Amino acid sequence: MKTLTKYIKNREAAIDFLLRKPRNKFTQNTYHKLRVEIKKLNSVFDLIRFYSTDFRRKKTYRPFKSIFRQAGKIRELQIEAGMIKKYFRNNSSNDYEKRLKRLRLKGEEEFFLLVNRKLLSQLKKKYRIILSYLSGIDKETMNTYLEKKKTKIKELLGRDGIQTKQIHQLRKELKILNYNNTIVSHKKEEESLSKQDLLPELLGKWHDCQVIIKHLKKTLNRGLLRPTELEKLKQIESKIAAKCNILFNEINNAIPESEFFGSNI
Repeated sequence: MKTLTKYIKNREAAIDFLLRKPRNKFTQNTYHKLRVEIKKLNSVFDLIRFYSTDFRRKKTYRPFKSIFRQAGKIRELQIEAGMIKKYFRNNSSNDYEKRLKRLRLKGEEEFFLLVNRKLLSQLKKKYRIILSYLSGIDKETMNTYLEKKKTKIKELLGRDGIQTKQIHQLRKELKILNYNNTIVSHKKEEESLSKQDLLPELLGKWHDCQVIIKHLKKTLNRGLLRPTELEKLKQIESKIAAKCNILFNEINNAIPESEFFGSNI
């Protein structure tokens, strides 16, 4: 498929452009864009693996995964710092915020040590491997693949009340379908699913809350904070956990309204 080849080359150009940006030009949004581009690429790996069992997905993804994870650590710290400020606006100089900043700066150091010429060379080789698998993927293969993904999502949505583990899986499957569907639909990613479908947005917000709660729990369990600071963080954890529960209920309420639920896909 020429469309698929063009799509991969666009991902290569976008990732290369972002990785070659100087450190002083990296913003919070840059890390986010980089992760989105790698997610798009990894979604195509899912398609290639469907087409060919010979495709060594884990090995091909490995160098991209290292970048994705490190950028993710930084991104999560940025989101957490923003949420801390939201809940404690009058305590913007607290010790925990300073700790988050130190962790973020350390994460950035590790990120820019990781992104070197050797890594960029490895990525180029991986792109050549990826492109070598695309010539045999035709429209029929693509359509069969998309229908199977939709069926899998429908099965997840069709259960009586979705659980935490299923939410993680649902979020992952929706993203893969959304990204790969744009290859043949020629729509922008955000338009691939209906604008009226709130489910993907709710899943994203719920995921962010889960990540922050997990990090807060680790900090609280270390017992290294002053009593006043500890109490503040416990209050924050409680508020975010409450928000997470609300989002969980909203997700279950949004499922019957989703364009996938009960549709003939």
